[in-house]
Amino acid sequence: MAAKLWNWRLWAGFGLTVVALVGYALLVMGTRAVFWPSLLLFVVAAVLLASGLKRARREPQSYRGKIAGPILTTLSVLVFGLFGFTTYEVFKAFPAAKNAPQIGQRAPAFSLVDANGKNFSLNQMLATPISDSGGAGRATKGVLVLFYRGYW
Repeated sequence: MAAKLWNWRLWAGFGLTVVALVGYALLVMGTRAVFWPSLLLFVVAAVLLASGLKRARREPQSYRGKIAGPILTTLSVLVFGLFGFTTYEVFKAFPAAKNAPQIGQRAPAFSLVDANGKNFSLNQMLATPISDSGGAGRATKGVLVLFYRGYW
């Protein structure tokens, strides 16, 4: 009888679930965007685990994993449950923005520094007319301010 081949998909799937949870736990305070890459890793891990289980059930004489497969899958489901619980608790722990303007509400007056180091204010931006293609200027109806994490 030939030696059974190692079913790497099961172990890779379990390893990815652990990496996804540890990565989320280590990086969640630095950025909230870590949720999506972790969730993607869990999806890839689920695909690997499912294909590894299928391989172990379909060809038990060729591949290992008939016993380890369900155990690793159960542990991965528990790790994913821990991820879900942790995500829920983390999002619940972040304070709500009680003083943030609501949709349609006028923003409070503020001034900012642009990329060139010049000060500008909301009132200044609203007072500056926009010239359309005919050359005539019309009053600004609103301002869209984008904040991005540049080089701090």
